[in-house]
Amino acid sequence: MKKIFILIASAALAACNEPPAEPAGALADPTGLNVEQTDLTTVRLIWTDNAEGEKGYRLYLRDKNSSASVPPSATLDADAESFTFENLTTGESYDFGVQAISEDFNLHSEVIYIEDYKVLDKEELVEQGIISKTAAPSGLNAVQQEMGTEVTLSWTDNATDEKGYKVYVRKSSADAFAKPSAILDADTESYTFTGLTGGVSYVFGVQSTGETELNDSDISTTELTLADYSRIPVVTEVKTSYAYIAVSYKVQKLNGSNPEHGLCFSKDGEPDVNDIKVLGPAISANSEIMQVVPNAYLETDKDYFMRVFVKNGEEYVYSESQNVRLEVQPEEIVLDWESVQYEGLASEIKVYKTASQLNGRNFNAWYAIADPAEVEFKVLNTPTGKSYLKTVEKQANEAEECQLLINGGIFGNYHIGVIFVDGEPQEWVDNVYNNYWNPDGSGTLWNITRPVIGVDRSGKADAYWTASPKYGTYYYYTRPLATVAGEAKYPEASATAPEATSEWEPFNALSTGPMLLYDGKCCIDHQKTDGGSYYTNYECWALDIYEGRPDRTAVGITHDGKIVLFICDGRIDASQGATHEEVAMILKNIGCVHAMNLDGGGSTGMWVKGTGMINHLDGSSWRKVKSTLGFFKK
Repeated sequence: MKKIFILIASAALAACNEPPAEPAGALADPTGLNVEQTDLTTVRLIWTDNAEGEKGYRLYLRDKNSSASVPPSATLDADAESFTFENLTTGESYDFGVQAISEDFNLHSEVIYIEDYKVLDKEELVEQGIISKTAAPSGLNAVQQEMGTEVTLSWTDNATDEKGYKVYVRKSSADAFAKPSAILDADTESYTFTGLTGGVSYVFGVQSTGETELNDSDISTTELTLADYSRIPVVTEVKTSYAYIAVSYKVQKLNGSNPEHGLCFSKDGEPDVNDIKVLGPAISANSEIMQVVPNAYLETDKDYFMRVFVKNGEEYVYSESQNVRLEVQPEEIVLDWESVQYEGLASEIKVYKTASQLNGRNFNAWYAIADPAEVEFKVLNTPTGKSYLKTVEKQANEAEECQLLINGGIFGNYHIGVIFVDGEPQEWVDNVYNNYWNPDGSGTLWNITRPVIGVDRSGKADAYWTASPKYGTYYYYTRPLATVAGEAKYPEASATAPEATSEWEPFNALSTGPMLLYDGKCCIDHQKTDGGSYYTNYECWALDIYEGRPDRTAVGITHDGKIVLFICDGRIDASQGATHEEVAMILKNIGCVHAMNLDGGGSTGMWVKGTGMINHLDGSSWRKVKSTLGFFKK
């Protein structure tokens, strides 16, 4: 770009009456006096040399504080026709003078002035159309790098004739930018600032540069408060399912050891710990953890705002908010059910059978349904030790008033999990009964909660997750402790974690797992973590509990409080079994809102009064089991 000079055509030319005192002689006055403003503080005075035999020229400068008579600012050689005045003040007015002088100073011209010239600022120069500025950049966006203090500033290059770009940064508390942080090439559209400080507000600027400083664009700005990633948690990954939301996050520095932390959700606005709060597993400084939020905490078909929270001292700090949503629930599975009549079975108990195809496979299943207000729901438990195990049929035949019985919980030498028979808790075994579990023999104990379904003394059916850290202490929750084997460990369940315990006094109840349905939502899917665990295996069962399509047994509760006992055959040509998800969506279709998986495989069996065992169509035998549950005549 060519350098632009400023011609002040309207400047006044005036004769001056001040020294030198010698009488005016024959030297001709300079004419055509003009001013060129070359930058914001520099003015170039130009004239026409009319003198003959002059020694040179004297230059004069007067500002508003000067007297009428001032000494010369400079003396130039003969034939000079310009001089540059520097370090002037933008917005101030000046008088600029020039005078021809002879060798012996006896001859001189008049001092010819341009008076009251105001040194123009940039905007005035632009407004008067004397200069043009390059196009300013637009669309400024400042983005802080995750877990760091670097900020990348990006913009849209709108200039076509720029020499380059200047970028600036200052704290928001400062009044103006200092020198540029960098000078960049033309057509550049981004720059990364380093060495900033977390928790501080900054103003970032960018300016396109022209041929001269006068041609530079305005400085476009944007402001950003840097997150203090030494304290604030950062979400690194979010994975969603219809059954859960899994969030990975980390924080570089913690105040204290494993402070309260986790995830919070709200349907509108920024969530905080007063909204839906889901406590997380153990955390340490500068380490990444993965936390699973079961769908029991959230509604389906709803958008949520989510943030990580960490309590540092008395203060909660939060990550940036993200939008999350549970995925669409699996479709209910509709089968053709036929009512089956069994002579001798109480009329209050209904039994149904299906031989419908299940997702293109042969399938045989049965379910019994009864109102615990009309028949008694009971749990049976054999004494401890494998020598005391009995088949479902034998336990039914030995129990008075038994109408229908199915196999119960998973077992080894003990029933694994909580079990109540007629209001009395049964054997309590560390690492098996309570809230610790070590399914793989590795020696690692995982704090867990277990599903439990049963009735209270009045016969009202209910479903919870439960933990029993010591004998005689039982906690019941509407949300599970979302432990995932191989990931960060949760603290032991308590009266307040994973939530405040519910007031429930089970009379006949038992726990197994996993929970298949809760509040009408399918609780499990078969997605695995990178470490090979299932996201929804909150009880840390051995993987074979989740895998394949064996015989299945389950217990459910309908929306109107009835109890459903379900079995299906598997691993035979006539009936090729079902996955947990399939059982869940079958039970949902027949009216269940809660459902829990029971022991399966060779343990699966249903006994009906007057008929005996009704499943295992291949004629195979039934395994001896530890516990059973069923309907009894009142």
